[in-house]
Amino acid sequence: MSLASAPRRDNALRVMVVDDQAMQRLVVHRALTKLGHQVVEAASGEEALARIDREEVDLVVSDWIMQGMDGVALCRALRARTGARYVYFILMSSRDKREDMIEGLAAGADDFLRKPVDFDELAVRLRTGQRLLSLQAGLEARNRELQVAYQQIQRDVDAAGAFQKSLLPQESFDDARTRFAWLFLPSRFVSGDALNCFRFDARHLAFYNFDVAGHGVASAMVAMIVTQMLSPQFSGGIVQGARAAPPGSPESSPSAVVQMLNARLLEAGIGTSYLTCIFGLLDQHSGRVRLVRAGHTLPVVVHPDGQVHAVEDGDLPVGMFESATYADIELTLPPGARLCCYTDGVTECANSQGEHYGLERLMAFLSRTASLTATDMVRAFEGEIRHWSGHGEPADFQDDISMLVIEHVGSAGATPAVA
Repeated sequence: MSLASAPRRDNALRVMVVDDQAMQRLVVHRALTKLGHQVVEAASGEEALARIDREEVDLVVSDWIMQGMDGVALCRALRARTGARYVYFILMSSRDKREDMIEGLAAGADDFLRKPVDFDELAVRLRTGQRLLSLQAGLEARNRELQVAYQQIQRDVDAAGAFQKSLLPQESFDDARTRFAWLFLPSRFVSGDALNCFRFDARHLAFYNFDVAGHGVASAMVAMIVTQMLSPQFSGGIVQGARAAPPGSPESSPSAVVQMLNARLLEAGIGTSYLTCIFGLLDQHSGRVRLVRAGHTLPVVVHPDGQVHAVEDGDLPVGMFESATYADIELTLPPGARLCCYTDGVTECANSQGEHYGLERLMAFLSRTASLTATDMVRAFEGEIRHWSGHGEPADFQDDISMLVIEHVGSAGATPAVA
């Protein structure tokens, strides 16, 4: 019967005795057997390695000085194996100098046993090895459990990320008066950012871009809740209520929508989460825009000739104060002009020297790409921000990055494009 297949008691170890002296192996073998352990022998370091590759061994008791591969070389070879289970290693030697112990420990030995072998000392050394191997086995079992749990969490997070991406803009428009494009780069598998552009009524488009404070799953969950609140398809949602109000009434304004969102978040009591956002309505015929900037980064208006300016008015973030009030900001996009909304993951994106991308650099980019289509501009910006940060993958960004670009084409525009 091989050592790997032999039954053993709960406290028994599978021990390999390695010595090029047959009598010494026999003496240690018998002592170990009397202690209740299962024993196999090897006459050289080379033979020991070959057998360990085939059989399960808990502990090795090896002579230091042997022909060919000695005990220290055998220990080094065992420790060099990657992915193998841990084997406790006891070196037997008549050496007792300090430098000898240092050499053995440096090679990976766990303990030492003087020759000639004292069997009471051998029993104590084995009990020490048993305790450590038991701890090691417990850690390995715990790690396996954690790995299974991590894989389940990873699957759940991947599913949440896929669901969140399904909430990104899918709608295109029947007329040629408006184009929109967007960029969405989560710093992790899920994001606290969200954006959308959808038909509000026969004349207006609604759009938003928001950023929930924090990162990771907690922020993403709040983002998905808010996305549902602002969904035009969600019965009883905030947008549904605004749509039902008479066109042009205060109840249908962006400020009313954000005011209601603030109340809903505070009523829901979602921890300490709050968000910054832009919510607006675009009149597709006139280019008139009414929007609320609630603590969000400054939206930028880009004219066809490359002139740019930031919209600086604004109010408090959403979900912080019951007393917060919101007011509409009004502006007009002439034909060919566009409005760029983005989260602070854009302007606060750092390069390898720790320098932020910043608003000035963003405005310069928007100015020099004003002649591109909205879709091409957004694609160019993705290359720009990746190059700036030095990161090739979305998960490498320190913060979520999102951008929404709304372009008022006017009555003579071409077929709308959706990124």
